[in-house]
Amino acid sequence: MKICFTWCLMVCISVSFAQSKKEIQKYKIKSLTESFQSVNGDGTLVLDMQERYDKNGNVVEKIVYDKTGQLKQRTVLKYNNLFDKIEETVFDSMGKQIGRETYKYDSFGEKSEEAKYNSNDELISKSVYSFNKKQLKTARKTFDAKGNLIQIKIYTYEF
Repeated sequence: MKICFTWCLMVCISVSFAQSKKEIQKYKIKSLTESFQSVNGDGTLVLDMQERYDKNGNVVEKIVYDKTGQLKQRTVLKYNNLFDKIEETVFDSMGKQIGRETYKYDSFGEKSEEAKYNSNDELISKSVYSFNKKQLKTARKTFDAKGNLIQIKIYTYEF
C-alpha cells in the first residue's frame, strides 16, 4: 500500500511540474529529462524519460527507459509548417522500427486522416474523419490495409 501511494504521489508531482509549450518556447528549453530515485535501492537516480524539443516547443524525440534505466523505446515526431504533428515513428531499444503513424489535415487545420504502419512500414489501417458545417468531427471511418471498412465511430454533441 505504501509503495502504491508513493508511486501515485510521484506520478502526480511529475504531471504537475510538466512544462507547457509556452514555457518551453519562452525559456528556450531544448530537452527535459525525468529520473526517479529508488526508495528500496541505494538512492541513485535512474533515467525514466527524456524529451527533446524544437524551437516551437514541439516534442521531436521522446526516449523511454525501463525501471533499470536502460533504453526501452524511442519515438521521433515530425511536424508541418503549421506545427501539426504529421508523423510519429517508434523504435525499440535496438533501433528497429516498431511502428509508424502519419497524419493529414484539412484546410481548417483539423486532422482529416491518420494511417498506421507496422515494423516493416506496411499499412495496417487508415482512418478518415468527417466534419459538419461547424467543423465539428462527426465520424471516423477506419479501414484495414486492403481498404475494407472495419469500424465507424460516430461523434454527437449536445449544445
